[in-house]
Amino acid sequence: MSRQFLSWAISISFFFLCGCATNMKIDPQVTQIDNIDFRIKGKIVYEGNKEYLPRILAEEPASNAGLTFEYTYDVIYGKHDVPSAVALFNPLTIAGFPTGENTATIIGKLDVMKGGEVIKSYNATCILEKTQNLFSERTFTDLRRQGLLAVRNNIEVQIYLDKNYLEKLRAPE
Repeated sequence: MSRQFLSWAISISFFFLCGCATNMKIDPQVTQIDNIDFRIKGKIVYEGNKEYLPRILAEEPASNAGLTFEYTYDVIYGKHDVPSAVALFNPLTIAGFPTGENTATIIGKLDVMKGGEVIKSYNATCILEKTQNLFSERTFTDLRRQGLLAVRNNIEVQIYLDKNYLEKLRAPE
């Protein structure tokens, strides 16, 4: 009897954990590089939380800046719920059956400018999908933060891969 109960409990736990998972897709796909030791200096144009700004950028006084970095992002939310009556009368709702899905799409763009002209753009898009159930605690705020950090990290890698090109752009003409 206890072996059967253990098997049942493991199955239910697995169902709960799978139902609460967040799926993330990011484009372009780049290999994540930890501890990037490269910084590129320039004037930074960005209004927002500095935590979401690519850390590879370093502010340089406007008088010395050869490059200008303009960073922007947009967040789009989606919510797809099972009708309340269905969720209310579905006995599986108590067992963690999905009651809906929250999505967040984050689009980040970094324009590298020299002399007021865009020389290069870096883009990243992150789509997060979170299945909701009766026991879900993840909010849109959590999804947004996770997506903004993923976009930031993706753009950092793209910049790092172009470091030689960007250093040449910084050189005085």
